[in-house]
Amino acid sequence: MSGGQGLTPVGSPNRRVQRRSLAPAHSPGLESPPFPRISSKPITTGASSRALGSSFVERVYRNTDGASEVQQLLAESSPAKPLSEADIGRVPPPPPRPSSVAAAKGPTSAIPATVLDIPSQRLYALSVVGLLAAWKIYETIGLSLESGQTSLYLFIKWCILDFALLYAGWRLHIPKLRITTAMLYGLLAGSVFLNLNMFLFSSSVLVLALKPVGLGVASSCLRSIKSVPLVGPWLVGDSELLIDTFQLDDEHILGRHTIHILPHSLAHMNPTGKTMCIDSREAGQRTWYSRLVPGSSHRLQERQLTIPMLINGTRPASIMYAHTSFETGVRQVRAVKNINGLRIETVASYPALGNWVLATYYLPVAEEGAYEIHSVRDSRGLEFRTVAGAQATVVVGCPTAHLSWREQDENSTFAVGSDGHASICQRVGSSSGDGALGLIDVVVEGFAPMDVSVVRLVNGHREAMELDGIGAKETETDADENQWARFQRRTSAYTLSDAVLQAGEYVYRLESVRDAANHTVTLSDTTFGASAIMARMVVHARPRVAWASGLPLSSSLWLSDDRQRASHHALGLQLTGQAPWTVDYTIDTGAQVLHESRTFTTATAAALDARQAGVYSLVGVRDSYCAGTPVDMGRVTVERAVRPTANVSSTAIMARECGGEIGAHITLEFTGRPPFVVTYRERNLRNTQGRAATRVVRTHQHRHVLALTPSETGTYELEFFRVEDDNFPSGQPMFEVIRQVVHAQPSATIYATRMPSAVCRGDSVKVPVKLSGEAPWQLTYAVAHADHHATFNITDIGDERHSIAVGPLDDAGEHTVDLVRVTDARGCARELAGNSATVRVRASGPRAAFGCDSSGVRLREGGDARIPISLSAAAEFPVELAYRRLDDDTVFHATIRHASSLSVPAHGAGQYVLVSARDMCPGSVDTVPCAVHVEPRPRAWFATDSLLKSENSWYLPSTCEAASAETVAGLLPLGLSGAGPWRVEYFVDYWADDTVQRDSVPDRSTLRSALVLDPAVLPIEGRAPGRYRYRLSTVSDERYTRPQPIAKLGDVVAVEHTVTRSPTAVLRAYSKDGKPLVGNGGLFNRRSRSQSVTHCLAPGQLAPTSGESAAWARARDHLPEFRIEFSPGHPPFDAWVEVLPASGKTEVVEVLAIPGHSHPVVLPDNVASRIGRYHLRLLRTRDALGCEHRYDSSAGDLVGGGIDIEYIEAPTVRPASSSPASRPDRSVCVGDILAFDLRGLGPWSIDYLYNNARRSTTATKRLFRRIADVPGNFTLSRVCHHNAANDCCSEFDDLSYAVNDIPRIRVGRGVDVHQDILEGDLVHIPLYLTGRPPFTFTWQRRALASDSNTKSKVLESHTVKDLDAYEYTITTSSEGTFEVTFVQDQYCQYPKA
Repeated sequence: MSGGQGLTPVGSPNRRVQRRSLAPAHSPGLESPPFPRISSKPITTGASSRALGSSFVERVYRNTDGASEVQQLLAESSPAKPLSEADIGRVPPPPPRPSSVAAAKGPTSAIPATVLDIPSQRLYALSVVGLLAAWKIYETIGLSLESGQTSLYLFIKWCILDFALLYAGWRLHIPKLRITTAMLYGLLAGSVFLNLNMFLFSSSVLVLALKPVGLGVASSCLRSIKSVPLVGPWLVGDSELLIDTFQLDDEHILGRHTIHILPHSLAHMNPTGKTMCIDSREAGQRTWYSRLVPGSSHRLQERQLTIPMLINGTRPASIMYAHTSFETGVRQVRAVKNINGLRIETVASYPALGNWVLATYYLPVAEEGAYEIHSVRDSRGLEFRTVAGAQATVVVGCPTAHLSWREQDENSTFAVGSDGHASICQRVGSSSGDGALGLIDVVVEGFAPMDVSVVRLVNGHREAMELDGIGAKETETDADENQWARFQRRTSAYTLSDAVLQAGEYVYRLESVRDAANHTVTLSDTTFGASAIMARMVVHARPRVAWASGLPLSSSLWLSDDRQRASHHALGLQLTGQAPWTVDYTIDTGAQVLHESRTFTTATAAALDARQAGVYSLVGVRDSYCAGTPVDMGRVTVERAVRPTANVSSTAIMARECGGEIGAHITLEFTGRPPFVVTYRERNLRNTQGRAATRVVRTHQHRHVLALTPSETGTYELEFFRVEDDNFPSGQPMFEVIRQVVHAQPSATIYATRMPSAVCRGDSVKVPVKLSGEAPWQLTYAVAHADHHATFNITDIGDERHSIAVGPLDDAGEHTVDLVRVTDARGCARELAGNSATVRVRASGPRAAFGCDSSGVRLREGGDARIPISLSAAAEFPVELAYRRLDDDTVFHATIRHASSLSVPAHGAGQYVLVSARDMCPGSVDTVPCAVHVEPRPRAWFATDSLLKSENSWYLPSTCEAASAETVAGLLPLGLSGAGPWRVEYFVDYWADDTVQRDSVPDRSTLRSALVLDPAVLPIEGRAPGRYRYRLSTVSDERYTRPQPIAKLGDVVAVEHTVTRSPTAVLRAYSKDGKPLVGNGGLFNRRSRSQSVTHCLAPGQLAPTSGESAAWARARDHLPEFRIEFSPGHPPFDAWVEVLPASGKTEVVEVLAIPGHSHPVVLPDNVASRIGRYHLRLLRTRDALGCEHRYDSSAGDLVGGGIDIEYIEAPTVRPASSSPASRPDRSVCVGDILAFDLRGLGPWSIDYLYNNARRSTTATKRLFRRIADVPGNFTLSRVCHHNAANDCCSEFDDLSYAVNDIPRIRVGRGVDVHQDILEGDLVHIPLYLTGRPPFTFTWQRRALASDSNTKSKVLESHTVKDLDAYEYTITTSSEGTFEVTFVQDQYCQYPKA
């Protein structure tokens, strides 16, 4: 707390606010926990922003829905009922702090809501996320099944998909799914990290941690789908995931038997040992009519304090307890009359042991004291055990507190109203005054020492204070006295003193009270009354008075009789406080001091009416509540103003050069307050026609001298008729006249603005002059140059305005004309100084020449050109140029005004020469001519050196079809003229049929463009066979950038060229009867048009011992025939065929001089005489014209009508050596994995029978596995090559297995049984077995676990072997949990090893 506004305890052992931990003298079972620290936190309630007309208490007690912040701060939420056990120690939550929520515009989606509403956008976005997540999980699980496998393809694919998904979410800005830029970077990093672990790091910590979880979830989903009748097995199939995650169900060992031995009966009062408190107001509230009101007894019982008593044993028949009074120390034994009427909470009951229960009995109490169990007996008279050394339960009175105003002396301004609220005037100092000894007492009652939480609100500002250790000294008692006396209820007072230095509303409220046993009671209005726990005090601010801002405290105010000035002044006041105010002030007139006072009802226009001269001072102020003192000790002086006067006198001014008066000095002397204003009329008596001029003189001085020096001669009369000052602005009349004879001196002035600033050499200039004085005049002037100086004299000047002729000026540079002396008709001469004018004489005019070089100026046909100019001239004058062509007399004119446009337009080609140049002065020109040339247009044509000519056209020799689009069939040379580089545009006309007429419409016409240098060539196309024609269209160069049409003009602009088609062929396969074989696309050929031929061989048909060559010869008669077929062309043909085996050396078979268009291809025995895959394809073909066709591709694809040939051996299968399938007896158990090694070329198609149900599947790995999930028979019957013909298979009759079921054992009924017994009782536990004897099983007894999730210790374990019976019994009297951990029959066991 700051500013002296804190709470200070008065009359208490604590002289400062503190927090102590007070522990009472030791008593059985009673400890006081340490008190919490002081918490003082100001809370701004926002009360200052409320309406000023609503007082603080009105807001506190306002019963409306819109409660203010202070009302929320002081309102209580506890119900109107006595404190229950659950309420003791409860601390109320802090009051809510007001907050303001600024309305903000929510984010908008990139997709307009008119196109798709926001909920639908979120639904679709979440659907896409869910589908992608399911897809990723599916592929992750599929990859994890392949042990140690990684996939770079999956990593890159999912990184791209995750980036696309996150980027779309970042760009769409869907509300509630919005992704910020920081989130985007974080999610991208997380996505890359997860993808690395899932697809590239097969043994990372993340994969090892998440793989079991993912496999478990996926396997559960697959099992659920597989359980669907008919459709389930077809959808799931033989999943590898089900094999790897298969688990036997836990129904093979069912049930456990738990035995619990119950202890002796026990009674314990107040097991927690906490101290309790009872509200004295609720004690004895059971009235005579409570029996007549239904439910009143039950409600009273709920509010009554009860002591819990824990009973563990048989139900009690009698309960006796002892009560010790705190006041007398007398101990009394009392009995519970109606045990069944007590409130009982049963935790557990044991019917097998009779009426044994574990319950809590609540003993009601109605008075303070110490309680303890005396005896508890059951219906048989057996006494319960009690806890040794149990402490007595202490029940004290619940603490209470209230506020009480203290009485003050008669002179105090403190007063308490009829409504219980107090008021006081604001204190000036903190050491003395009203309330210095405290204003309010906090009266507490309960188990001392006690703590009270007090909240003080000063103008809405909340301050919390903890008052500690109230009544601590009163608890100090003698040890020989009653040991329980210190628990008695005591009443103590704690005085709060407040500095009240701040005006406003003070509210004191008691929040809670806590006694020495840490019992905290929240004080609410409904329970204790608002007047008891809350007090309000209004601190009235002392009034203040001061002079209003703007009053001149350092100067005086004047009272004037002028109509423009005030005859009185309003001395403004600044008042604070409550209306009305009474202000005391004094007026010191010099002769006496007057004491006066004035009352004001409003502070808005409070002012003292000053009509009397004197010094005004403020003495004191009083408002409706308090008296105050002035805060402004300044004084305001008011004076009475006197009327102004002026005394006028004059002195003549005599001329030194010639006799006579040339003017007068007028002296003005004023009385009054400056500034002064005097008004007079001036007239020249010599000029009878002239009017008098009214003039005004202003000055701040009491003495002012006015100089009168007119320029005209005559007798001047000055009439002064009015004088003004600051206090009399309307003026006072006066009459003073001054006459003065004035003889004016001569004068002359040059008007430089009316003469030129520069002239040419040899020109003259006139200088205008104005004269004053008596005519005629004589004027002397001088003309000065850098080289010479001359003086001239002019006489008999009769006109006031005269022009002096100077020149001609032959010297270049500046000439200065100075006026030296002027003399008037009276012979009065006057020297003139500082009256001159300067004229600049230019030495020459401009000089101009053409600025083109020896090559001249070039222009395009029909274009415009400008001739550059070299110019030397003054920048401020425009230059006029004249020029002409040498072959023409026409003169062209041009004006150059700026240095940036130093050129003149050219009017066609020819030689140009300058004629003249001038600005304000004539100049000179250079007569060197400038030539203007016209550039020729560019040309392009075909060079005829390598061309052949027919009757009407030029052509190139024919060529063969090019092997690829990048191959150039030839080059066409070009002829060029102009300024390179050139851009040539030409047309390429194409006819697919080279026999059509030349004037027919081409099949295709393409416009092309080429940027070339000289010499230049154009590429010739040769990819597509047919006839081509190349036609030049336009050409452009550096000078003519726009394309120029190419005119024939005798040049070759069109050339023809013929491309001959290359021979093409295809390989085909035929059966022995001549039918074509059409197969699927092969392994080697990437195009669907290739053929595939497969031949299956039985195992051992090509035995290595007999040699594969001989076997190949025997099987050759059944193999297909391969032929090469050509398209129409020019035979004979040559062909080269490549034989490409899957492994081994590649060979090329040459087939030469093929006379027709079809021919067989014979493969040598040493090329394809072994089992495997082969590919036949054409390398190249050639016709009789020498044109070749190559069957290859720059992309690496194998083309040319290839044929895939595959000679395969039928597959075989054998049981894996590490699998139960390798057992000789062909007997397995449910849960075993049957594994087989597949031999041959995969993938394989496998047929098997499980319980007479035929199934087929495809295997891609050499290890084929199946899980024996149900008992029955399993037979693997057939294995085929998946990609071969259906008859390339192997069948088996020795791979049949019997699948045996897992044995089962059941403890009792197969459920968990909990049985409570007494010591010495016997229990029989039956065990039931299922399977094929003999059986072997293990059972064990564990200690009772404190938690169902905790594995307890094994106390004993037994194994029963070679049991031929299906039932077994365990007899025991021991406590623990009996369970079976292992069972085995003739074939199988559980759990599996």
